[in-house]
Amino acid sequence: MQNRNYKSYPGSVVIAFVALAAGSFGQAQAQAPAQTHAPALAATASAAPDAADGHIISLDVQVSDKLGHHVAGLTQGDFTLLDNKQPAKILSVQEVDTRDAATDPVHVVIVVDTINTSFDVIAREREQLGEFLKQDGGKLAHRTSMVVFTEKGIQIEKASIRDGNALAAALNGANSELRIEGRGAGFWGASDMLQWSLQQLTELVSYEGTQPGRKLVFFLSPGWPLLPYAGIDETDKQRQWNFTAVVALTNQLRQSQTTLYSLTPYTLGRSDPFFYKGYLKPVLNADHAEYPDLGLQVLATHSGGLVQTTGMDVLGEINVAMRDANSYYTVTFEAAPGDKQNEYHALDLRTDKPDAAVRTVSGYYANAPR
Repeated sequence: MQNRNYKSYPGSVVIAFVALAAGSFGQAQAQAPAQTHAPALAATASAAPDAADGHIISLDVQVSDKLGHHVAGLTQGDFTLLDNKQPAKILSVQEVDTRDAATDPVHVVIVVDTINTSFDVIAREREQLGEFLKQDGGKLAHRTSMVVFTEKGIQIEKASIRDGNALAAALNGANSELRIEGRGAGFWGASDMLQWSLQQLTELVSYEGTQPGRKLVFFLSPGWPLLPYAGIDETDKQRQWNFTAVVALTNQLRQSQTTLYSLTPYTLGRSDPFFYKGYLKPVLNADHAEYPDLGLQVLATHSGGLVQTTGMDVLGEINVAMRDANSYYTVTFEAAPGDKQNEYHALDLRTDKPDAAVRTVSGYYANAPR
């Protein structure tokens, strides 16, 4: 693998600071008092894309039965959609079966997170990821690329391919860049891990937004530090940073057709893998924004992806997540404009089919008409 930054790719999106009403994130962070111990996240958030301002929105939707299998044959009349608890006009519903498509509309990205994962778990992940890549003689069902998050930056293969054997060979020859000596311990070490993780996630989402089709990003990761107690000392500007970052990532994931999946390796005796569930409520304004709102599992859930915690069965978790790449629906509706800037709109998409579960993005941030 080559250690490459997404900004060096042709046509890639250059990471920009998210502008605040009172100035840039860089200014807000520079003015933050040192005693707040806030992680230096100024460079991690990309410029917030235009939110849905009364425009058309398309959602990638998974509909599954009790066993997790795709429910086929649904039409527009089988769905209802509430936007902030108000009926929304569905304009079209299209079922996508990638196995019969002339060209594959799905790109799978597998991320090995060495920033937040212990040495022994990484070894297990690499072993089971190699098994996945070599299934069916190494013939992958979808275009797949492999990314490694490291403390020195992103490592990524040059191309998205279906040759699992080639990706497995690259994985075996990769330098995992497991740790940098001298990283701070305790809170400051966790702050570094959070900063690196969010920065590289933003670069990844920004780059994938320049690529066509739907993107499914599988994170082999326990997630990054949530720093739940850092919010006690947060200033208004730091809360505003958190809120703006949540808005930017939420809208950018949806607009770029990128869905996140947290495939969490877990062993007993380690931190609670379900702690993130306390932060799944939408962030309505800066007053309620905290660092855990930017957790991997939280972002994955809100993007319409899966959070799997099944011990160390990494191979099984990847195969379950891959079901979403085979069949899904695209639901297009007319979005309501916001009454104010960055107004959150909760989405509730349902089908009248009994025992069918619907999974898609949980909401979007809209702006007032200009």
